[in-house]
Amino acid sequence: MITEFIQATSPLEALVAIQKHGEGTVFLAGGTEIHRLGSSVSCSKVVSLKGLALDAITEKNGIVTIGSMVTFQQALDSALVPSYLKESLRYCASRTRRNMATIGGNITLSRDDSYLLPTLIAAKARLILGDISNDGSYAEENIPIREYHSFREHFTGSLILGIVLNKPQRFVASKRFSRTAQSPGAVTVSFGADISSGAAHDVRICAAVKGSGLMRLLQVEEGVSSGQYQSPEDAATQAGTDIAFVDDITGGAAYKRYILGTAVSELYRSCLGAMNKGSAV
Repeated sequence: MITEFIQATSPLEALVAIQKHGEGTVFLAGGTEIHRLGSSVSCSKVVSLKGLALDAITEKNGIVTIGSMVTFQQALDSALVPSYLKESLRYCASRTRRNMATIGGNITLSRDDSYLLPTLIAAKARLILGDISNDGSYAEENIPIREYHSFREHFTGSLILGIVLNKPQRFVASKRFSRTAQSPGAVTVSFGADISSGAAHDVRICAAVKGSGLMRLLQVEEGVSSGQYQSPEDAATQAGTDIAFVDDITGGAAYKRYILGTAVSELYRSCLGAMNKGSAV
């Protein structure tokens, strides 16, 4: 139950409020998770980010920067946002929710059915973070999103200011499997690669598997980059070999393993098709 609402007017003020009020205090972005019945977020105090002017989308030299408070629908309506990210934004089927949910909020939650994280990791996106340094001064840093994901506990308390898409020629595609458009995703998987040389390299494959977590498929990434697979189906056999799949309401463990492999195969085939056409997404 929320007992105190704190309105911040700057990133520093928001970070100071989080530190000052301590445990049970969280940032409030769109509020779709905090206000959800059965939410994973337990809090008594919230620090609103609405007044921080983090809702702009800009482009310079092909690099797109999206403020963390940009809503899903704002991003969908922007001509600057690449099509591969719009594909993931549409996985949130409710327009009402899209008008509330923010890109930064979805990243912060890091749920195992995340709409956006697999795609952003595959795209090699970067995050602009605000934080308070050891001497109490305000500082910002620009880090790879994979680092934020891999060392999540290190960034607890940091404030996401923006998302940077700095690989405009990169191939990125994704697939999501769920019982209905409104249901949690059983598996969401994204495939990204630099295909400028006519071969897939700098590969990132990330999967969100309900009940198992969100992880990169490192073995498959290496196999694609090194050209060890004779066909996309060969990559499918290695996908998920080190994931502990579980049965839950979204589907059985065997089903999740199968659709993950199938998705990896199809996305890899799409990547090969893009290389043959000499284009990136």
